[in-house]
Amino acid sequence: MKNIIQVDNLYKLYRVGDSAVRALDGVSFSVREGEFCAIVGTSGSGKSTLLNMLAGLERPTRGRVSISGRSIEKMKEDELVRFRRENVGFIFQSFHLLGTMDALENVALPLTFRGESRKERLKKADRMLELVSLGKHKNHMPNQMSGGQQQRVGVARALVSDPKIIFADEPTGNLDSHTSEDVMQLMQKIVREQKRTLVMVTHDMHEAQYADRIFHIIDGKIVKIQENRRDRENESM
Repeated sequence: MKNIIQVDNLYKLYRVGDSAVRALDGVSFSVREGEFCAIVGTSGSGKSTLLNMLAGLERPTRGRVSISGRSIEKMKEDELVRFRRENVGFIFQSFHLLGTMDALENVALPLTFRGESRKERLKKADRMLELVSLGKHKNHMPNQMSGGQQQRVGVARALVSDPKIIFADEPTGNLDSHTSEDVMQLMQKIVREQKRTLVMVTHDMHEAQYADRIFHIIDGKIVKIQENRRDRENESM
């Protein structure tokens, strides 16, 4: 598999009074196409800052982030917006569903910015809701769905624009343990069956076990990269 994300010597410094805090301290790694990677660390470890750098939401103080061979840290803001729209899907901890729209309309929303017709948007959104087993709930409003169902809508929304990469920020942070398992299994299944690349930030080592590789981050440094072959070995048995 070829690398879809390449990170080289990444630093992010924040000024706090007269001192500088290193949120990222010389991070280097790569992510393969079609891989599920988890970035694991405690609060303040730098994991969310790293995810923001990969998504082009923050710019590094120094270093390089390359996605599909393009250095995103050099892009202008309008280029970044277009790049994210065409290449990236997001899954958030807080769902971020619009309460005035039903599930189908929420999933279709990212396609609005691409200028696709309403008919085509809703057709694609319907297909994504079927993929995440919510076809029967497509006309439900967010307040008519459970937390797990809302996050499944969030997953469908991340997929609808056919992104190369999906970034997930603590995607089960607002869910109970049983529902969290369901969402993690769904995301793992989508990576395998849809050949997606998924990068997830989490503080939960149990959830990280669903990933192909686990990046452990402490004080802005990647201290260990763990290969997780358990599930792939089970699949081949």
